[in-house]
Amino acid sequence: MFETAVGFPDVDSNTFLMIEAPALLRSYVQGIRQLSGAISTTLYVPALPGGLFRPLLIHDGAAPAVPELADLDSAELFDRSFNRASTNETNASEPLAFVPSDTPDCGLIPLRGVPAPWESRLSGPQAEARRRGDTEPNLEPAAMTAWIGLRFQPGKGSVLEHLERINLPTRLEHASDPVQWWSWLFALGGALASHTSQVSTILRDSVTGLPDRKAFEAVLSDQLDRAAATHQPLSLLLVNPDQFSTVNEQLGREAGDRCVQEISERLRPALRSTDLVARYGGVVFAAILVDTPLDEAEDVAQRVMRDLPTKPFLDGDIELDFSIGLSTVEAGAADVARSLDLVRQTDQALNAAKRAGGATVVTWREELSQEVAAGRDRLSGIFTGNMSKDYRNMALLRDAIDIVAMHSDFAELAKRVVDKLCEAFNAERVGLFRRTERGELEVIYGLTRRSTTGSQQSRMETVELETSEVETILKSIAEQQIEEITTSFSGDLEESRQSAGRVGFAAPLRAGRQSLGCLFIEGKTSVLSLDSADKFFLESLAVQISVALDRSRLAEAEKSRQDNEHRRLRAELSDLRQALQQVKMVYRSPQMEELVATVRRVAPTDATVLIMGESGTGKELLSRTLHELSPRKGRSLVIVDCGAIASTLIESELFGHERGAYTGAQRRRSGRLVEARDGTVLLDEIGELPLEVQSKLLRFVQDKQFTTVGGSKPQSVDVRIIAATNRDLATEVTAGRFREDLYHRLNVVCLKIPPLRDRPDDILYLSRHFLELFAVQYQKAVRQLTAEAEDALLGHSWPGNVRELHNRILQSVILSDSTEIHPINLGLSVPGDSTSVRAISTLHAPMQQDSSTKQLESEGAPLSTDTDLWFTLRRFLGEQIDLASQGPASLKFPLGSWLRDDLLVETDIAVSRVARKAAAIVGMPESTFRRRLRRALDQEQSGLATRSESWPEVREVLNRLAVLAKEGEEGLLHRTQSVLLQEILERFSGDVRSGSQLLGVSPPTFRRRVEEQQLPG
Repeated sequence: MFETAVGFPDVDSNTFLMIEAPALLRSYVQGIRQLSGAISTTLYVPALPGGLFRPLLIHDGAAPAVPELADLDSAELFDRSFNRASTNETNASEPLAFVPSDTPDCGLIPLRGVPAPWESRLSGPQAEARRRGDTEPNLEPAAMTAWIGLRFQPGKGSVLEHLERINLPTRLEHASDPVQWWSWLFALGGALASHTSQVSTILRDSVTGLPDRKAFEAVLSDQLDRAAATHQPLSLLLVNPDQFSTVNEQLGREAGDRCVQEISERLRPALRSTDLVARYGGVVFAAILVDTPLDEAEDVAQRVMRDLPTKPFLDGDIELDFSIGLSTVEAGAADVARSLDLVRQTDQALNAAKRAGGATVVTWREELSQEVAAGRDRLSGIFTGNMSKDYRNMALLRDAIDIVAMHSDFAELAKRVVDKLCEAFNAERVGLFRRTERGELEVIYGLTRRSTTGSQQSRMETVELETSEVETILKSIAEQQIEEITTSFSGDLEESRQSAGRVGFAAPLRAGRQSLGCLFIEGKTSVLSLDSADKFFLESLAVQISVALDRSRLAEAEKSRQDNEHRRLRAELSDLRQALQQVKMVYRSPQMEELVATVRRVAPTDATVLIMGESGTGKELLSRTLHELSPRKGRSLVIVDCGAIASTLIESELFGHERGAYTGAQRRRSGRLVEARDGTVLLDEIGELPLEVQSKLLRFVQDKQFTTVGGSKPQSVDVRIIAATNRDLATEVTAGRFREDLYHRLNVVCLKIPPLRDRPDDILYLSRHFLELFAVQYQKAVRQLTAEAEDALLGHSWPGNVRELHNRILQSVILSDSTEIHPINLGLSVPGDSTSVRAISTLHAPMQQDSSTKQLESEGAPLSTDTDLWFTLRRFLGEQIDLASQGPASLKFPLGSWLRDDLLVETDIAVSRVARKAAAIVGMPESTFRRRLRRALDQEQSGLATRSESWPEVREVLNRLAVLAKEGEEGLLHRTQSVLLQEILERFSGDVRSGSQLLGVSPPTFRRRVEEQQLPG
């Protein structure tokens, strides 16, 4: 049945467990020769219409065949001429039992076959010809007639005498009962010939007449077993024309089929007589080279490469080159144990030939496995030529890819893929498994469907595996290859009967060189009989699933890593915040060394301490240090800002009040002194305390007793008192603004903090400390100060002391985009640098100034007087307006808002955060100041307070103005806003829209501001 290059093979092939038809016919011919006494017998089975079955000629005996059946051409000519003659006979209904030959001692006997509806099997051009009513002879027969040719010994009588001797009638209707067995025997021969043609038709490709993929796989498996048993080599060729798609595109499908048929006809003579050829799928042809080592197989492949394109195809319309893949199982080799492995290797070699440009032969080698793993076309092996199966596989693969692309949740993805597989293959059990770190199987999603009664089916979303199945799946994962599983079901008799004839497959989910899990599919053998194309498809599908599983695995690992990183960062941030809140005196100057040494000696006692120092020197920090070093460190440290509390509320804040003590006192409230019980209370800015409250505080300092507002009973509380002030209390006593007795009670131990300008050793040390701290806190890349920045820091007078240094470093880190801090980032100038940020710009129109100011500008002298500062502020604001004018008209800088917010912040810093004093300097109610300051600070801390790159120049001037300002003078806010308004009007006179944007107000408010200044607008 399996056709060779010429004739049929001598090898046995029990394809699909059916009896080999040609072998049976050969035995039949031998029997006829022996029974008839002929010296040779020949059987001819003609071709079927459309080339579905090619002619068969079998001869037995030492003598030559009858001349009419000497070869296939002679036999075909005789068959056609006899059919035409018999059609014209008047008595054609009487079938002949004997036809004499033109040669003496020879005769022919027709074997009538079984009528077969060949028309239903025709396709392509043959079917179309049949529908048109064409009358080619090879389309007309309704039943097949085979022929037996008999040659008898010469000189022993005529052929008729021989036939009479064996009681063979010349016409079947004259046969008597004793010889009915001859009729039966010839009828059997016809049936066998018909069976041979029909079986071959089923198992052969309709276009080429070659065996199809199923027959090829069965024979290849048999030949591999034979090669292993006999220790013989076996080679496999896959032949594929290059650029064949152009044939169908340019000439159509019918021309493509004719071209495929021409290729198959040229392929047979190009191979050896012992080589087995089949159509593997599409336009890929397979040739099994039996007992052929690699060197001989390469010679055969080169001959095929040479002979196939000897002339154009389709009458000269198409020229084709061919790519050939070759793989060999050497004698005694055990590395390729299955036909699928050999096909896969040969397919890899064919793909490599294609990638090399075609028209070449590539022999498989181990290195190809690694090369192909990265770039192989995994669809090359799943096309079968069976349209319904190819459509199913491609549709299922497309659905799987869509599911993989659309679902990030692998559990949902697995459910959908399993449902699709179960439906497409009509399987009973499908499951996706992953391999745990301990090497065990874990089901991701499974589905079990069992028939119950009638057409009813039970459905369970789980898969239970037998021990043998688990072992096979683990083997598939370990060896990274698809494995077939013959299932066994343990249970009662009925279950065992139902489970008979089942088969399963395990396809590994490979990600690179690692197997992540396995795809398992199981069902009835009659339904789930998978060929190599199905197995290729399962492997391709498993690759897509493994990509999604690997993506899910990596996503889970990345999420876990990010969660751990977030937890680590949160812990670091928590530690950092705690570190920022904890007491840590940073210093290296001898003055601070001496001061801290005194603190260590005083801390263990309960002595009242008075801390004196300028604003921003760290009085509160020193107080915290004192508390942390004392025995009371486990208790509360309560800070009372005497300057920030209204004078009418300070007494209630300190000592508490009774219900109804004053209007609005609706409930009793304990004071801050009670909150500090057994701890420490810091009376910050004690010099701001009103005189009427000082007398009550004096009693508490002496006796640790006090009376609440509205109360009558004295209360006692044990607290340690620390007072802090930036004023000279002795001077305040002399001026009558502070009680002398309270001063002496507080001044038990006096700690004076030197200003930053008096301890230069701390300036750079603190700067680097703050720089490192803020860079980590705000995740900035800035790491160091430039030499110019260090010189600017050392040259600055630091009126705001450590607080000013802290804020400047913080601002520079937040606004910096580089790895270094420059003087411009700090808003400072290098001593002696004429290009200082305070230098007066000459880029704008001149303004009125006296000769002394001009002299200062020309010499580049520092601007330290009040007049110089206002002049500089106006110049800097003018530059900001010009900078804002360069951008789009709709994006003017709100300079007025920037000026107001930064003035509030700098003033608050200049007066050591005493809100009452800062509000008076700015010129607004204290409540309004507090509210607007809080909003400005919130914007600055959240990074929303965006400014231009040169704005620090303006802020530096605002800081100096706030330091030099005195209470009772005209409010700074009004004066700075007036300067800005003048500069706006000089450049945008009459342009209310631009002016209001720059001032940061509405157009009506802008007009009112212009009228209030009595300037034209």
